Amino acid sequence: MENTILNLWNSGKPVLNCWMSSSSPFCAEVLAESGYDSITVDLQHGLNDYKDALS
Repeated sequence: MENTILNLWNSGKPVLNCWMSSSSPFCAEVLAESGYDSITVDLQHGLNDYKDALS
């Protein structure tokens, strides 16, 4: 599997990341199609935990 983020960093290009604090599958799908290079799911600062991230 290609590591897109590492390839961008190695070529000197910026990486666009989104910080997601919602556990909504709909929000995750919308963000996945929004052109971000990566999405960070925040499991530390809110009400979400690992179980919520898997749903």
